[in-house]
Amino acid sequence: MRIRRFHLNQIRYNKTEYSASLKASILRIGFSLPIRASLQDDKLICLDGHKRLSALEDILKENPDYKRGDYVYVEIMDNGDSRSNDSWRRRNLH
Repeated sequence: MRIRRFHLNQIRYNKTEYSASLKASILRIGFSLPIRASLQDDKLICLDGHKRLSALEDILKENPDYKRGDYVYVEIMDNGDSRSNDSWRRRNLH
């Protein structure tokens, strides 16, 4: 697993509806966890974080000078490294 910073426009994601509380949280504290993506044909494909990225896109449209900027941390999965599997602590067991 690698965690790197990428510009928002480098990540392919599905524009998704999100709650007002998510947007408020991003404005207040940013992202607590990195976006999860896989690298396919030299492109970052979002696996987890579509709502957060959608909210960030709207925040940047409303305020291009948003203090946290338009770069996000991305956890790159499936990169051929045996350590690229997800952390057991982050698995959703519900």
